[in-house]
Amino acid sequence: MRTTLRRVAAKSIGLVVAVSLLVSIGLVATPAQPAEAANGADFNPGMIISDAIFYNGRTMTAAQVQTFLNGKVPTCRSGYTCLKSYRESTTSQSAKSEGCAAYAGQLNETAASIIAKVGMACGINPKALLVLLEKEQGLVTGTHPTASIYRKATGFGCPDTSVCDSLYYGFFNQVYQAAYMFKKYQARPASRGYVAGRYNTILWNPNSACGSSSVYIQNQATAGLYIYTPYRPNAAALANMYGTGNSCSAYGNRNFWRLFTDWFGSTTGGYATSSSLASLDSTTIGLLGTATSQPITYPDGGIGQAFQYGWAYWHSATGAFRTTANVGRSYIALKGPNGILGYPTTNPKTEPGSGASQAFQKGWLYYSPTTSIHLVSGPVGRSYATLDGPAGVLGFPIAAAKVEPGGGASQNFQKGALYWSPTTSIHRLSGAIATAYSSLGGPAGVLGYPLAAQVVDSSGTSSQLFQKGTLYSSPTLGTKYVLTALGGEYAKLGGAAGTYGPPAENTTTYPDGGQGQRFQKGWLYLSTATGLDATIGKIGETYAKSGGPVGPLGYPVAPQKTEPNDGFSQAFQKGTLYWSPTQGGYYLLATMADQYLTVGGVAGKYGHPISNTTVYLDGGQGQRFLNGSLFWSAGTGLDATVGLIDNSYRALGGPGGRLGYPLAAQKNEPGSGLSQAFQKGTLYWSPTRGIHYVLKPMADEYLTVGGVGGTFGHPISSTTVYKDGGSGQRFVGGWLYYGEATGLDAVVGKIGYSYAALGGPGGRLGYPLAAQKSEPGSGLSQAFEKGTLYWSPTRGIHYVLKPMADQYLKVGGVGGRWGHPTSSTTVYPDGGNGQAFVGGWLYYGAATGLDAVVGRIGYSYAALGGPGGRLGYPLAAQKAEPGNGLSQTFQKGTLYWSPTRGIHYVLKPMADQYLTVGGVGGKFGHPISSTTVYKDGGNGQRFVGGWLYYGAASGLDAVTGIVGASYSALGGPSGVLGYPAAAGKVDAKGGTSQEFANGWLVWSSATSIDRVAREIGEYYYSNGGPAGKLGYPLESTRVVSPGVLEQAFQGGRVRWTTAGGAVTF
Repeated sequence: MRTTLRRVAAKSIGLVVAVSLLVSIGLVATPAQPAEAANGADFNPGMIISDAIFYNGRTMTAAQVQTFLNGKVPTCRSGYTCLKSYRESTTSQSAKSEGCAAYAGQLNETAASIIAKVGMACGINPKALLVLLEKEQGLVTGTHPTASIYRKATGFGCPDTSVCDSLYYGFFNQVYQAAYMFKKYQARPASRGYVAGRYNTILWNPNSACGSSSVYIQNQATAGLYIYTPYRPNAAALANMYGTGNSCSAYGNRNFWRLFTDWFGSTTGGYATSSSLASLDSTTIGLLGTATSQPITYPDGGIGQAFQYGWAYWHSATGAFRTTANVGRSYIALKGPNGILGYPTTNPKTEPGSGASQAFQKGWLYYSPTTSIHLVSGPVGRSYATLDGPAGVLGFPIAAAKVEPGGGASQNFQKGALYWSPTTSIHRLSGAIATAYSSLGGPAGVLGYPLAAQVVDSSGTSSQLFQKGTLYSSPTLGTKYVLTALGGEYAKLGGAAGTYGPPAENTTTYPDGGQGQRFQKGWLYLSTATGLDATIGKIGETYAKSGGPVGPLGYPVAPQKTEPNDGFSQAFQKGTLYWSPTQGGYYLLATMADQYLTVGGVAGKYGHPISNTTVYLDGGQGQRFLNGSLFWSAGTGLDATVGLIDNSYRALGGPGGRLGYPLAAQKNEPGSGLSQAFQKGTLYWSPTRGIHYVLKPMADEYLTVGGVGGTFGHPISSTTVYKDGGSGQRFVGGWLYYGEATGLDAVVGKIGYSYAALGGPGGRLGYPLAAQKSEPGSGLSQAFEKGTLYWSPTRGIHYVLKPMADQYLKVGGVGGRWGHPTSSTTVYPDGGNGQAFVGGWLYYGAATGLDAVVGRIGYSYAALGGPGGRLGYPLAAQKAEPGNGLSQTFQKGTLYWSPTRGIHYVLKPMADQYLTVGGVGGKFGHPISSTTVYKDGGNGQRFVGGWLYYGAASGLDAVTGIVGASYSALGGPSGVLGYPAAAGKVDAKGGTSQEFANGWLVWSSATSIDRVAREIGEYYYSNGGPAGKLGYPLESTRVVSPGVLEQAFQGGRVRWTTAGGAVTF
C-alpha cells in the first residue's frame, strides 16, 4: 500500500521547504542538542527498529505517556491546546482479525490515554506512536498546534499526490488507523510492496531521477516503516542528522530512527550477549554491533543470537562463529543450526569479486554480487573446496545442487560443473563440453556420467569420456558426441587426430541398432550385419541426403571406387550410388543396378544415371540415364526408350502411366517417323505431326488398316477412351472409332469434324454403324447408333436422332418432299422429336405419330415451343378456312391464320365450343386474339364478331358490341362481374343490357354504359329495369361504406344495405 499513509511535508524533501517545516514542527536541532545525540553512522537501513521493540504494546501506561508529554511541553502557547492537554471522545472498536484487540471508547478521553490504549489494543509500542506523531506533525513538542494538525495527526490517508482523505480525520481516528495498518502489514506481509527477508528496491527520494538502492530488509517492523514512508535517507541526510542533506535527501525514516534513539534509546534494544559467545574476540563483537535479541538455545544445546550487523552461533562441537550479510541471511533462510547446514565451522571468508563464503558442518555457502548465494555440500562441496572454491578453476556456484539419476549429484559453476555418482566418482566439466553436456540432459541424457577428465589431442580438439560415449569439442566444428559402439571403431582410426578428423555431427542410432556419424573428412557407419564402412566426398554427401542407412540403400558394403569420366561409385546393401562431376549423384536400386551392369554400366551406351531409380507398384523399376531410360519388370525384362519417344513416354508416367512397360525397341515408320510398342499401346512420332499414343485395342485395329503406311496415316491426336471401353482417335486421313459391339469404323471430312465436335461415341449419336454415303444435292450422310448426320453445301450439317431419323426415311429422307434438315433434332421431355427441314417441320410423338407443320402455321407453332409448348403435338394436316384462311389441329387446341387477322391459337375447351357455333365460317368469324385461360380453367377469346366466354358451370356465352368491350375492359370472367349469365338484350328504348354472374352491364345512347351490382340490380329489374320509373343508370354501383352500396339512375337513387336491402331515396 503506497502513499495512503504519508504526506510530502512529513518527508521534508526540498531544502528550503524542509528547513522551514522542520523548524515549524521542532525537528531541527536547537542550540542545545540532546546529551546523547543519534549518530548517522549507526543507522541500519535493513533494521530501523527491531520487531521486539516495535510490536511491544505494553511499554508505557497512560500515566507514563502523560508524564512524557508534560516533560516535552511545560508551557503551551496561549490560545492553543497542546497534546498533553488534548481530549477527545473516542468510539469503541471491535477486535480485528489482523491483530488489534477490542478498544473501549470513552467520553472526553486524553491523548495520553488514547496513545497507551491503542498501543495495547493493537500491539504497537506507544513509544513508536509518540515518535510517529512527532515525525508527521510535530505534535509531541509543538506549542501551538492547530485543529488541522490534530485532524491529520499521523498522516494516515494523506497521499503524496493528493489532499488527505476526510474519512480518516480526527486524532483518535488517525492514531488507531495508523496502528491498525501496521498490524495489517504484519498479518499479510507477502502482498506488500516491501517484504522482509529479501532485497527490496527503495527510492532515495520521490524524484525518481535521484535513483534507488537495494536494501535487504531484515525484519517486519522495518518493512512496515518503508511501506508507510517509502524512502531511504541518503548519506547527506545521515551526515546532518539534525538538519537537511541535499536535493535528493528524504527524512521520514531517518527522523523516526533519530527521534526514537534520542527519546528512548536504541531501536534494536540493549540485550546482553550470551556468555557462550564470549570466546569471540572483541573485534568480532565490534563487527556485529550490539545484540538485538535475546540468545536462543537450540534443541541440541547450541546457542544463537542476533546483533545489529549479523549473527553469532555456538555449539560444543564447533565453538563460536559469526555470520553476516548475505551469507548470514541465507543461513537463517535455511533454518540456521536446525537446518541442512548445521553450525558454522569458520567465520565468513572474503572471496574474489566482493564475494564471501563460509563453512558449516554440512556444507558451504558461497555468495557474489553477480551470482547470488548458493549452497554447496557433500562430495561436490568437498571437491569444490579442494579446487580452491571461487578462487579456483570453477569460480562461484551459479545454481543449486541438482539430484541426478542413480543417487548422483551435480552443480553448475561460473566456469564449469561438477558431476558425482557413487559408481563414477566426481569429475569436472568445463567450457564447450560442459555446455553441450548440460544441453544433452547431463547424466540423464544420452551420455550418462563422466568417467574421466577432459583431454586435448594433437589436433587441438578437446574430449571427455562418459559412460555411454565421448564428447569432442573442436574450434571449427563445435561440440559433438560419439556413442560407445561407433566411438570404439573411431578411436581405432585415430579419433579426432586420425583419418576422419573431429565429429561434425552427433551419432545417429538407427532402428536396427546400427550407428552413423558425419566427421570432418567423411562418414562412418556401423552395423552388426555389415561392420564398419566409410563414405567420403560427394558419394558421402549424396548418401547422407538420401537418408543414409534408413534410406533406400541400406548400409555401405564396400569402399568407394572410380568410374569413367572422373566419376565414382559405391555399393550398398540395396543398390549402388554413382556420381560424376557433370551429372551429380544418383542411386540405382539392386535389380536396376544389376541390369545396368549387363548393358555396360557407366561405360556402356546409356552413360551415367541422371535420376534415382523409380519403383512402380508392381515392383518394376525405371531410371533415366544420360542417353536414354531403362525400364525393367519381371514380366517384360529390360528395355530402353530413347530420344523423343523416351521424353513423351516418361511424361505419360512411364510404366505407371497409360502405356505400361516397353515390349520392344524403337522402330522406323514412313515419313521419317518412329514408333515403339508398349504393353498397353504404341507411341508414334513424325516430324510434322509430333508424338501421340494409340492405346489398345485401337492400336491393334489401326494396324489392320495399314498403320502409318495405310489410308489414315499418322495419328494427330492421342486415343480417347470412352466410358464403355470403346476408343476414338484422329489421324491424318480421318477419325477411327472402335466399339466392342460395332467394330472399327471411319468418319471423315465435314461429317467427321461435326461428329467429333458432338463428342463422338460419348455424345448424342453413339458409335458409327456404316461408312459415309452420298445424298441428293451433293449432300452426305452417315448412320450412327442413335441417329444420322446429314450435310449439304447449302444447309450445312445437322443430326437427326432416332426415332425421327427412322420416320424421316419413311417420308423419303433428303430425296423426299421435306428435303435436307435445316436444324438438328429437338428432343422433348416425353421423348418425342421435332425438327425443321427445307420443306417444313416434322414432329413425332409416340401417341400421335408423325405429322408435318408448314408455312405460317409452322413458324408460329415452332415459336410457341412446338410439342413442348401450349398446343402439344399436331393431330392432323393443315386445312383451308373461309376468307383464304388456314387452320391446323393440335392436341391442346387449334392454330388459325387469315390474311387480315393474322395467326392466333384457340385452346381447348374453347376450341371445341368455337366449332359448335360455326368456327371461322360462323357468326363470330376468325379469332383476333389468342385464348385467355382463367384461374378456374375457363376460357375467353375475342373474335371478329365479338367475345366468346366459356366456363364449366356457365357454358358458352357471347358478349358483343359496346357491352363486350366494356366487359373485357373490366377483366372479363376474372373481373367483378364473373361469367355471362344470359345473352344480351335490346330494350324498348333502344338500349342494351346483359346479365352476368355478379350483376349487369346497361347501355343507352343517352347515358353510356354502367355496371349495376347484383344487390342493386335485382331491385332495379324487379321495378321494371330501364323501362321502369328508375330509367337507365347514370353511374356504376358505388361502395359507400362496408355493407352499403349506392347508385344513381335517371329516375332516382337506390341504396342497398346488408340489414335493410335496397330502397329508393
